[in-house]
Amino acid sequence: MVNMENRDDLIAKVLSGDASLEEIALIKAWENESEENREYFEQSRKLFSAINDVKIEYNVNTAAAWNKMDERISGEAKVIPLFKRTIIMRVAAALLLGVALGFLVKFIIDPKDAEPIQYAALNKTVLDTLPDGSKVFINKNSEVSYVAHKNTRRVKLKGEAFFEVVHNEKQPFEIVINDVVIKDIGTAFNVKAIPGTNTIEVMVESGEVQFYTSTDSGLNLIKGQKAVYNITTKQFVKAVLEPAENVASYRSRIFNFNGTPLGEVIKQINNVYDVNIDLEDEQLGNKELSVEFNNEPVDVVISIIAETLDLKIEKRDTVVVLKSKTKVQ
Repeated sequence: MVNMENRDDLIAKVLSGDASLEEIALIKAWENESEENREYFEQSRKLFSAINDVKIEYNVNTAAAWNKMDERISGEAKVIPLFKRTIIMRVAAALLLGVALGFLVKFIIDPKDAEPIQYAALNKTVLDTLPDGSKVFINKNSEVSYVAHKNTRRVKLKGEAFFEVVHNEKQPFEIVINDVVIKDIGTAFNVKAIPGTNTIEVMVESGEVQFYTSTDSGLNLIKGQKAVYNITTKQFVKAVLEPAENVASYRSRIFNFNGTPLGEVIKQINNVYDVNIDLEDEQLGNKELSVEFNNEPVDVVISIIAETLDLKIEKRDTVVVLKSKTKVQ
């Protein structure tokens, strides 16, 4: 790891053009150590550019100022060559810029009242990466906003999203929905909070999360567990996740159906693949299906369903109709 005790001073010298080749190489090596270092240098560069764009006028008699300083030096009068004065002024400027950069980075780049970053999925799901490196897969008709403060990373959710969180104990990751909080303890999990519904659901794929409110310590959930919070009764209910629930299938397109009614199967497939599969006869919806799908194309999925349950496929404009090969009794 590169020793960067005088980081801001070195950055200032590099940006002002006063750094040696060794110092430039040192900064470059430091940048390459992490994405955080690269972002810090880039923000410093932007601030340096902004500072240079600010024109400050001084009415200073430079010669008189140097003469006064010379007069104050006791003993034999000393003459300071012009090139030495230039070096002194450059070093002082670099140090001053270093202090300014440190101040501005702390109070401007990482402000307490930072503006949230908005993410939204309308008619299609969206996969995105948050500024901290965490990944979020947003279901259709859902919104996520993200803001990072010094001591926390906070997300607000409307709808449904799957999170793969980069854990940081010094800066916890929290999802806030009204007075409900889902706090990461190093994990991947799904949160469903559809506006207008009376529940908030959390499913943990790996790791652990805390699921609580401002007035209730709530629950800790680990891999394979889910919990539902009832907004009206303000109660948490924990349950073991059943594979056939396919909670995060909108992200993975992995389905596990085990004796699942065909009506429910079609409902899930339609929602995830954005297709329109219909049944010619409602009684077909009671047929049970046991099959697994692993991100197959939707045409393959429909064919497997039809073949497994001995059904025929008929296409009518944008609708795919499943019908019995024999009359349903």
